[in-house]
Amino acid sequence: MTGSSENPRILHLISSSGFLGAENVVLELAKESAAMGHWATIGLLENLNKLHLELAEVASAYGLTVEIFSCRGRFDPRTMFKIRDFIRTNRPNLLHSHGYKGNFYGLIASRCKVPWLVTNHNWLRTTRSLKIYARLDSFLIRFADKVVAVSDEIGAELLAAGVPARKLEVIDNGIDLTRFSCRKTNGALKQSFGFAKNSKVIGTVGRLSEEKGHIHLLHAAHATISSFPQARFLIVGEGNQRTKLQQQTIDLGLADKVIFTGTRKDIPDLMSILDLFVLPSLKEGMPMVLLEALAARLPVIASAVGAIPKILTHGQTGFLVHPADPGELTEAIVTLLLNEELARSIANAGHKKVNADFSAQTMAIKYHERYRELLPKPTDENI
Repeated sequence: MTGSSENPRILHLISSSGFLGAENVVLELAKESAAMGHWATIGLLENLNKLHLELAEVASAYGLTVEIFSCRGRFDPRTMFKIRDFIRTNRPNLLHSHGYKGNFYGLIASRCKVPWLVTNHNWLRTTRSLKIYARLDSFLIRFADKVVAVSDEIGAELLAAGVPARKLEVIDNGIDLTRFSCRKTNGALKQSFGFAKNSKVIGTVGRLSEEKGHIHLLHAAHATISSFPQARFLIVGEGNQRTKLQQQTIDLGLADKVIFTGTRKDIPDLMSILDLFVLPSLKEGMPMVLLEALAARLPVIASAVGAIPKILTHGQTGFLVHPADPGELTEAIVTLLLNEELARSIANAGHKKVNADFSAQTMAIKYHERYRELLPKPTDENI
């Protein structure tokens, strides 16, 4: 290496379970690196038991370089050697890992004397296995040269877990605003879900897991439809709670009023048919999907958890509600459905907020500042 005069050559490492928030961040960082003229490769740890190559497909469509490292089980020595060989051949000068598995192999790969930056998007502790992984990850990332949290709350959690304060920084997520701007309502898409032309569609996008709070949204949907019959709900995403949630929908008599779409690749188009976006999460970091909803100029309602209050100011750029409170969620939904002027005002203010503070370009500039800090300093010999 020739010192800080080099441009950052970044290898991202991530094990993916779908195209979710962390994957979106990796994609945007790689896109912005390419736009700056820098070398960047997305290293995808391929879980052969649960194959998820959505990130690879989307990244390839943007012309980005993707390297797939096959991985058999939780630890595969062959994967370790493949990553080391890739580093020695392609000579990235910085490693950026995401998630406990990416961090595990990142620690090993960093032994190739490559500076190592970690982004912690969130630790989920909803199962015994996830609690163990979070504990292991909290130990692994102490060896990183830099640790980035996507929210102040996660940053505090990392400090409490033993990550040194001198290594820690909070960088807000950012999105590609152009993907969600200037989209007209797709009437055919709306009708494809069985929604009438005058239906008011409330939607949410995210993994169908317990911490996302969908069960509370279903109870709010039942109460909302009782007072606003033309309301309909669109739940986008996949996860281990789907069967339970669909049964709850049937039990509440909402089978024809709440649609589960499963995983979708046309999120900007789906956003265009929504009248209102809701994020009823019990736990969050910096949710990319909320930024996307704001960029799509949607009025939003979200639980006041994680970094969400940093994004939304109640009554101005969105509505904040307490988590796990279907009554408060119902009240917020009905208020915005009945007051179109208020909904439009909030949507416009939210759109301005995300444009000003949460663009992919802003996020990438902050990360690239950290990248350059981690590159070796020039010496008299290499100036």
